[in-house]
Amino acid sequence: MKLIYILIFELLNLIDLRYRARLFGNFLDKIRMFFLRKCGAKIGNNSRIGSNVFILNYKNLDIGNFSSIGKNSELFNYEIFKIGNNVDIGTQLYINTANHIFSDNKIPLSKQGAKNNSIILENDIWVGARVTILSGSYIPERVVIGAGSIISKKLEKNKVYAGNPARIINEL
Repeated sequence: MKLIYILIFELLNLIDLRYRARLFGNFLDKIRMFFLRKCGAKIGNNSRIGSNVFILNYKNLDIGNFSSIGKNSELFNYEIFKIGNNVDIGTQLYINTANHIFSDNKIPLSKQGAKNNSIILENDIWVGARVTILSGSYIPERVVIGAGSIISKKLEKNKVYAGNPARIINEL
């Protein structure tokens, strides 16, 4: 039965009516979230995921209340990807909870494997479009991340970040 839910979600995920027929798009979002929950994801009240979002592992996705992920995002969530409440994420987010191991010079890089670490976004966060968040990153409450930024570490709360690598550009 779970395979049927996954297939239905994936088909609904291809349909993008949110900006063309808003009323029907909102209804479609609710149906999409219903099937995403049935696939094993934890999705809070009034949260949504835009169309054409790739999710590697449904059971490793945990989204709080009133949060959203923009369309055309890619979630390579080998490990837990947790989003708190009131988090707004722009389009084309790229998440990867895996990182290559390259510590042994005697073993080819492609044979050394990967290490997986969770990515946690706390509450009240705004993430701009085309942001990349890498394995082990932690984003505390009340943070703004500018479009196109790359996050690869633990950030400080009440700050605005931008750039590659992301650095503090302002305070909230």
